[in-house]
Amino acid sequence: MKKSILSSLTLLAAIVIGCHNQEAASVKVADNSGTIETKIGEPFIIKLESNVTTGYSWRLAELEPGIVEKIDNVYKPTKTQDRIVGSGGIEEWTFKAVAKGKVTITLEYVRPWEKDVAPVHKAVYQVIVK
Repeated sequence: MKKSILSSLTLLAAIVIGCHNQEAASVKVADNSGTIETKIGEPFIIKLESNVTTGYSWRLAELEPGIVEKIDNVYKPTKTQDRIVGSGGIEEWTFKAVAKGKVTITLEYVRPWEKDVAPVHKAVYQVIVK
C-alpha cells in the first residue's frame, strides 16, 4: 500500500515557469512529462514528489549544455502536523534558459548507491526557449 502511494505521488509533477519579474506561476502535470516554454534569462522550477527516507531521490539524467543551465536542486519535506516519520516531500529543480532553442530534461528517481538498476520513475520535459 505504501509503495503504491509513493508510486502515485511520484507520478505527479508540477512545473513552475518564471515570469518576467522572476516570480513563479504553477502548472500541474499528471504524468511526469510535458513541454515548458520560456524566454532567455527566465528561471523555471520542476517540482517532483519524492521521499528521501526511502533512499530514493531524483537525479539529472539528461541535459545537453548550452540552452538551459541547472541552477539548483533542493528537497523540501512535506509539512505535517505531527511530523510523521517517513513522510515524503518535494524536490525542486531550478533551471535557467540561457539561449534560444529546444532541449530535453530527463530526471530519474533512483537510489544513488544502486548501480546497474533501472530507475523507478522518469520525468521527461521538452523545453522550448524563445
